Amino acid sequence: MRNQEITQADVGRSYGIQNMYRDLDSNDCMEFEKLLSKSESSAATFVQMIVSGSKDISLTRAKLLELKKFLFIMMYRCESRRNQYFLEIFDIITRRSIEKHMRFNNIHNIHEVWFENLKWIIKTPFDGIMDEIKRASPNGNIFAGSPLDIVSSYNGPIHIVELLDFNLLIMHYVCIWQAPEGSEFILTDNCFGCYEGPMGITLHFIYYAVVLANRSFMSSVPYDEITEMSLFKDHGLHVDPSCVYVKKCPRSHEDYTPEDVFKYRRIVIPKQKVWLVNGVFLDAAHKSVTYKSDASMYRSLLFYDKNKKKVRWIGRDYSRLKRKLFAEMNRTHSN
Repeated sequence: MRNQEITQADVGRSYGIQNMYRDLDSNDCMEFEKLLSKSESSAATFVQMIVSGSKDISLTRAKLLELKKFLFIMMYRCESRRNQYFLEIFDIITRRSIEKHMRFNNIHNIHEVWFENLKWIIKTPFDGIMDEIKRASPNGNIFAGSPLDIVSSYNGPIHIVELLDFNLLIMHYVCIWQAPEGSEFILTDNCFGCYEGPMGITLHFIYYAVVLANRSFMSSVPYDEITEMSLFKDHGLHVDPSCVYVKKCPRSHEDYTPEDVFKYRRIVIPKQKVWLVNGVFLDAAHKSVTYKSDASMYRSLLFYDKNKKKVRWIGRDYSRLKRKLFAEMNRTHSN
């Protein structure tokens, strides 16, 4: 990113991380790699349906929850989240809650908190995580008390902030966005679980033509007086799945079953929204940007430069990359 060099590289080698979860203190040092592979296999079934072009993109409730758990793990294991613990980047309230968590669990190194959180999420079944969320909540209702009250009172096997983040992701909805012909989504080192901001969505890059978007505040009005509307608030981008319930007319969450089926469809979004997604990715990128089409990448950079001040992005400088792309496209056309 610093030199903005254009090179060809194997995506798996560029972005893959091997043996990341190896726990040398465990009897089975690859235990968590194996547990993660099971979760990854379940998520891969859904991804395969997307990239294969299948018209039937369906998940049972149980599989959908496993997919969301996998997405949370992939977000939490990213470099930026690790660095929060490794570089100790916390506000004072979060720092104190971590110190309280360390005392309760007899953890002596703040760096270990990240890995212990990760191991607990990986090895704990989904129902077990939800039981812990209920235990952390006043009267079993996560919405009954203020987050500060929950943070100050909870003691358990995982740091409370990560437990609350997991609960937030579970409440989000899943959409599948596809880039139209002539455009593509880019890949960056930080595009899996890329956060639009407190007013918006979390994007997960899955394939050049498909993005999963967990959405929380995608209504046509602001979530509250201090937040802004999502950049992706357009109604055409938010299509709920059709549902087939085992209990035909569920009246409450108690009527839901693991066998309920959610049927999704791809949403081909306008090119301007593809460029906007790429803009979110470009603004969050730290080390690398990967693309297939010079022309599509160039248009995304033009859109980013034009709009980065309007949408309060950090505003990274991609001028050198843009010049290289422009020269490469002119060279190709001249030949």
